[in-house]
Amino acid sequence: MLNPFASRRWILIHIFAAVIVIVCLALALWQLDRLQSRRADNERLLAQTRLPPADLKEAFEPQADDEELDAAVYRTLETSGSYDLSEEVLLRSRSLEGRPGHHLLTPLITDTGTALIVDRGWVPLSVDEPGMGQTAPPAGSVEVAGLLLQSEDKGFLGISDPPPGRVNSLPRVDLTRLEEQMPYPVFPLYLRLQDQRPANSGELPEPAPVPEPDDGPHLSYALQWLFFAFAASVAYGGLIRKERQRLGRREAGDEPTPATG
Repeated sequence: MLNPFASRRWILIHIFAAVIVIVCLALALWQLDRLQSRRADNERLLAQTRLPPADLKEAFEPQADDEELDAAVYRTLETSGSYDLSEEVLLRSRSLEGRPGHHLLTPLITDTGTALIVDRGWVPLSVDEPGMGQTAPPAGSVEVAGLLLQSEDKGFLGISDPPPGRVNSLPRVDLTRLEEQMPYPVFPLYLRLQDQRPANSGELPEPAPVPEPDDGPHLSYALQWLFFAFAASVAYGGLIRKERQRLGRREAGDEPTPATG
């Protein structure tokens, strides 16, 4: 007697169930790996913020390599310069305490002639153009302090890069993209502003919070994928059990054999 579980229909069911379980388990492991990376990043954030403030020359040594730049991430930086409002760009889709809005990315021209991109903070959606008067920074030289952060990349499912040419807004802090449209070189890290002297004349922009050391959603996502793998296994086992029961009833004569021919 041929094995009914080796029929074409059941082979497809076996393959489909195996693929679903394997994919769910792989995604669960991926989220757990991201959780470990997040926790390592949290430890680094806490360690870096305990260090005394760096100055610009210490944070960006001439000919600094990737390892040296990486060591400056999450360091507090204090420096001075003049904002170039004409090159300001909106950082789109950023909320503050549940309020939708944007951030303002403004180049600070330092005494080296290189611009430090400063995330000056949050503005509401009504501020839909960079360089608006109500959000203008102080004219002349300012002293700033904040947290150094890395340029942001697209990621796996991120929004595509804007086409070449000048843009007034970006979906992420892409320093390479910003440097393409600015008339001066740009430092390879940017500053999340925490303090500025003199302060802005108005209430906008509002300071953006610094990154918080938390685990994010990765553990809950991993548990969800594990649940999906378990549910798929249970459903597959249920189909097998139901088919065995049906075959048992047929062999016992309780279920008529389908007519052939």
